[in-house]
Amino acid sequence: MSISTLTKRIEFSASHFYRNPDWDADKNRRTFGACFQEHGHNYLLEVTVGGRVDPVTGMIINLYDLKHIVTDVLEEFDHKHLNLDLPYFERTIPTTENLALVLWRKFRARPETKDLHSIRLFEGEDLWAELITPESPESSGPATDQAEPSEASITRRYSLTTISSQPTLGQYLEIEISVGGPIETSTGRVTDIAALDALVHTHLIERFEGKDLSQDPAFQARPISLLTLAQTLWPLLEPVAGGRLAKVAIQNQHETRVEYTNL
Repeated sequence: MSISTLTKRIEFSASHFYRNPDWDADKNRRTFGACFQEHGHNYLLEVTVGGRVDPVTGMIINLYDLKHIVTDVLEEFDHKHLNLDLPYFERTIPTTENLALVLWRKFRARPETKDLHSIRLFEGEDLWAELITPESPESSGPATDQAEPSEASITRRYSLTTISSQPTLGQYLEIEISVGGPIETSTGRVTDIAALDALVHTHLIERFEGKDLSQDPAFQARPISLLTLAQTLWPLLEPVAGGRLAKVAIQNQHETRVEYTNL
């Protein structure tokens, strides 16, 4: 069965803080860092529905109707304090992952969007969480009666400027590191972003920023390309703090992009 998807993107704003009510203030500060303090975000939500294209209308769902549904769901969250104003986060930490899961349940419960394919929630331009509906074993489409996803992914984007004799590599790179796994109950996170930032700083920024990649030992016996750079980074970033390394994606200023998964 041929399945197509349609995605709608809408922005909303909300404030929150990260605190586990079972921990004291010191442990919460150590665990969540700056996120322990009250702060806000201009979120961007992408909602993707899947299904067969209606041969009469040529659509999976009318885009105007999908926009209305997304706007209607987000009205409950827009310009709210997630911890204080909403019942979903009385004891659940409103991390990007947990907020994405709450929104997934909201859309999945509506008959118009029961064939939900995925949602992606951007906390900012360089950090987002994603949930994908598991596929039915009998088909290539979403399982309409499937339980909610057992795992989420969190992606962090970094910028890198390099020197290379290979013009196809590009000088300015955007590198996306995706970590997948279950959302940890005590923290509401898939992985520790601060620890991921430190890992990337050590093995990516300090090693390659402003450097001539042809002088790096990793490229003495192999060509320099987006793919070989991704392959070089993979074992260095595998020891993430929580979850598992799921994908390394690199894009240059020429709009060339490679996505690498070492499975």
